[in-house]
Amino acid sequence: MPPSQIEIGLLLHTRHLIRDGDSGSHVSELWKTAERADEMGFDHLWVGDSPRLSLQDRAHADCLTITAALAARTNKIRIGTVPLILAMRNPVLTAHSLATLDVISGGRSMIGVSAAHQYPFAQREFEACGVPFHQRAGRLNESIQLLRRLWTEPSFAFEGKYYRFEELGIEPKPIQQPIPIWIAASDNDNALRRVARLADGWFTVAHTPAQFAERRRKIDQYAKEYGRAEKIIPSMLFAAFHLSYDTAAEAEGWNLAEKYFDQPRAKLGHLSAFFGTPQQCAEQLRAYIDRGLAGIVARFVAPDAEMQMRLM
Repeated sequence: MPPSQIEIGLLLHTRHLIRDGDSGSHVSELWKTAERADEMGFDHLWVGDSPRLSLQDRAHADCLTITAALAARTNKIRIGTVPLILAMRNPVLTAHSLATLDVISGGRSMIGVSAAHQYPFAQREFEACGVPFHQRAGRLNESIQLLRRLWTEPSFAFEGKYYRFEELGIEPKPIQQPIPIWIAASDNDNALRRVARLADGWFTVAHTPAQFAERRRKIDQYAKEYGRAEKIIPSMLFAAFHLSYDTAAEAEGWNLAEKYFDQPRAKLGHLSAFFGTPQQCAEQLRAYIDRGLAGIVARFVAPDAEMQMRLM
């Protein structure tokens, strides 16, 4: 796949909106970055549905509220949340919110979902929302199917393992029929099977091209088992970037990442890191592209988003 066909998305940081002072100025900066990405031709904008709990200093602003505001402030760029923790939410209410967002945006919405964040207080957060933590995978699978039906069918009754209701439908229906649902999965076979069976696209944080290729191979194999051999399931790499022409770009990138996550490098092994010159990072990405990567979502660790967007 030629590099010109690779989609480039931008992750907007929302953690500092609620943990730092002067929140108003931070929100204004967020809108400015989003509008600039729209003008520059980025393909999509993303916000995270990270923990709401204040413990561990990890809470973020509410993702669906932010995406609705982004839809009203941009014109062309697609807008999504990744990963939306769908199992924690009521699927009827979520389907309604996302359908409304799609109407507001003129059909530009998309979502990336996963079962749950892996962090110490995840179970506490689920329980606080009335959802048993051990049910998160099953609820996610059922919710994905419910969202698609609520978006496309006038009305229906449902009797599932986790959700049940008498005949109903939602309005408005989304412009897209249906809204694309991407699924985040690493090397867990159950998660990769979920991608193969239910996904419109696959989010990955594969740290090497070889990891990416092996997981891609498994998804294609499982898709055949589920009778979806002809379904094209595109893939997107969620990665951290620091672009600079400075010879110390890699070291600077790790320093910035440690500062943002408030963790030493030894504990940041979950990051797919692209720290270097634009040419170096392009070559690093080429190995993924040659193995079928369709797009990236870039998390910039440097505070100067304008410069990073230009270099990207």
